[in-house]
Amino acid sequence: MNEDINTTEELMDYLKKNAQEKGYYFNKDSSFVNELLKSSLTNLKRYGYASCPCRLSTGNYDLDSDLICPCEYMENDVKEYGSCFCALYISKDIFESGKTPISIPERRPKDKLFDIDYANTSTKQTSEKKWKCGICGYEHSESEPPENCTKCGASKEMFKEMK
Repeated sequence: MNEDINTTEELMDYLKKNAQEKGYYFNKDSSFVNELLKSSLTNLKRYGYASCPCRLSTGNYDLDSDLICPCEYMENDVKEYGSCFCALYISKDIFESGKTPISIPERRPKDKLFDIDYANTSTKQTSEKKWKCGICGYEHSESEPPENCTKCGASKEMFKEMK
């Protein structure tokens, strides 16, 4: 990805061009898309690559390469379910019909899911808490819940701390 990307607008232009070349569309919900892009931009600045904001990244490029937006699962997700895992990319049918993308199952191999020890990195922070969205079940790991769920858009109040 281009290191000259510094804004969500620049990231959107880059990703949208890639999507259009492949026949995919961006979700029509601009505030939702903007939140996803802000999180992807944070990952780009943090790690040097824009990993999917809906999945836990390790900071290790080799281990996270399957999560770099557009992730390697996107095409199959869109073909089978009409959207990618985070619902940034959607099919022509979803785009034209205005349907809401559905929640889809995770395709990433289980050995790569939420396993910081597998990554052998120091990205685990002791101040992190786990939060779960009461609407869609999205899990978020930081000291505070997000303002809005990156998966379904639910407000911060819908998140419950996981023990």
